[in-house]
Amino acid sequence: MRYGREAEARIFVILTLLTLAAGPGLASAQNTAVEKLEISEDLGWSVGDPEAPLTVVEFTDISCPYCSSFYNGTRASLHAEFVEGGKVRWVTLSYVSGLYPNSEALFLGLECAGHQDRYDDFLRIAYLDRETWIRANRDGVEAALENLVGQVGLDRAAFSSCRADPSVRERLKNIVALSREVGVRGTPTWFVDGFLVMGDLPHGFARHFITSRLEG
Repeated sequence: MRYGREAEARIFVILTLLTLAAGPGLASAQNTAVEKLEISEDLGWSVGDPEAPLTVVEFTDISCPYCSSFYNGTRASLHAEFVEGGKVRWVTLSYVSGLYPNSEALFLGLECAGHQDRYDDFLRIAYLDRETWIRANRDGVEAALENLVGQVGLDRAAFSSCRADPSVRERLKNIVALSREVGVRGTPTWFVDGFLVMGDLPHGFARHFITSRLEG
């Protein structure tokens, strides 16, 4: 699947607050719809049919261990069934929570991989190598990024130029501002048909939630 910059339709979300239940990955919905917000069209990386009946908007932090677990587990199975099946368009917004070391450096790398249409490849390999860069010093992070560039097959000159581009850091500021506006308090956080869902949910729960929105 090919990721590209979301540059056409605006994504509208009706926020319904959700709170985490007793166990990790379980959420309960409150009945109050808060407000309707417009997400700028140039912040996310989109995959799936643009005309799919349902849009999922995910906030993820590349340094977050729960995002890694979600990516390789529940998210992968949801993509296989719903995105590849043409039922869901999935929009990912890279985000830096400030909770984990080296998040910003890897954010820049991920975004710049996206500029070469290799967003998902970079994310997948970065998660596999997470323990090698998560607590590395500056030189170690740069070495890890160089290694990722080679593994993903990126153009090194274009990657370096992109990382130095002020607009990429400005993009991060805009995403962080948006995350605060819509109530993101941790990652992964994802909006299913506008309903805010927090955590690395079990597959069965997540699948039921998406199915219910498609049928509703």
